[in-house]
Amino acid sequence: MYSKNLHRFAILTAIFAVFLIGVGASVTSTGSGDAVPDWPLSYGTLFPRMAGGVLYEHGHRLVAGTVAILITILMIWLLRSKQPKYMKVFGVVAFVAVILQATLGGLRVLVVSNPNLQDTVTGLFSVGHVEPVRMAIAITHATLAEIVLCMTFLIALFTSKAWEKFKLNEINTGVKIAKLYTLTFVFAFIQILIGALVRHTQSGNIIPDFPLSFGRLIPPFGNLPYEPNAPFPISYAELQFKVAIHFAHRVWAFVVAGFGIYASVLAIKKRVELLSQFAKVWIVLIILQILLGALVVWTKLSVPITILHVATGATLFGTTLVLAVLSWKGVAVSERVESELVLTKSGG
Repeated sequence: MYSKNLHRFAILTAIFAVFLIGVGASVTSTGSGDAVPDWPLSYGTLFPRMAGGVLYEHGHRLVAGTVAILITILMIWLLRSKQPKYMKVFGVVAFVAVILQATLGGLRVLVVSNPNLQDTVTGLFSVGHVEPVRMAIAITHATLAEIVLCMTFLIALFTSKAWEKFKLNEINTGVKIAKLYTLTFVFAFIQILIGALVRHTQSGNIIPDFPLSFGRLIPPFGNLPYEPNAPFPISYAELQFKVAIHFAHRVWAFVVAGFGIYASVLAIKKRVELLSQFAKVWIVLIILQILLGALVVWTKLSVPITILHVATGATLFGTTLVLAVLSWKGVAVSERVESELVLTKSGG
């Protein structure tokens, strides 16, 4: 069932999925989400003048379209191949997710620019302003991007020759490692949601220092530096909310790092070729991700640094899922081998 060309195409699709998330970060980082008021066209054409915010927003659409085409080809390839049924299901799920993601991306644009849609949405959700709905759509859109990415990572893994060898070697990875990586994956997903909330509420630079927060380990929520006469003032309650989100993102990053590094050290000690290789990559990625997070603060939201931070986070998330799957597969294989040994002895 191994196909070198299919595996290479799956890797290409996964790379583009990571790239798409990075390009999406460039849209939010430059405030270009509302640069184009229509969808699916941009100012009524497929090729608008690529300048200013249009460059980022329409560029994002072009990359998204490319990813959708790649995933469609991948799905058809899987459905027509002799790959296992679960592989074909992953292909279909990736396709459905990327279509939903594109639809939500369009809705995110139109809910701001289309008055009729605004009235419908505010009435449907009983809200006085469209902003909460816009934010919810944007975060859901970003979450679906991570689901698409996970599907492409899994397909790339399952179509590899290394995966076939891993299954045949009857490796016992241990339940502890599998549980730790599963928890790390869940925690990483929560971190991505918090990160999306930080980006879409413009809270990335609300705490100006790192690793401390306003010079302290915990932000002084009752005595935050507040400027009521700022050019674009916010209420003190909103300031507290943004600081809380930003601080939660920092704290949770170390929770993810702690569980993931512990699991990775145990995995490396197992000296299982494929598992230990991914575990080493995970440790490198988490160190890079924390460093990039610090640089985001120190550079006051530098666009290239922010894009790298988001793209690295997505890669880390997909790699965590791969490690969790590898670990549980090792557990399943070892349990099957033990069951066969018990049956052999009892039969003897």
